[in-house]
Amino acid sequence: MSLRLGDTVPDFEAVTTEGPIKFYDYLGDGWGVLFSHPADYTP
Repeated sequence: MSLRLGDTVPDFEAVTTEGPIKFYDYLGDGWGVLFSHPADYTP
C-alpha cells in the first residue's frame, strides 16, 4: 500500500512498547503524524 502526502491513513492495530493500540482510538480527537523511514531500524 502506498500513501501520499495528504492521504488519510486507514485504521490499523499495532503492538507497541506501551501495549497493543488501535490507531484511531489512540489518536482520539487529536491529530497525528505517521512517520516511516524504510531501511532504518532493520537488520
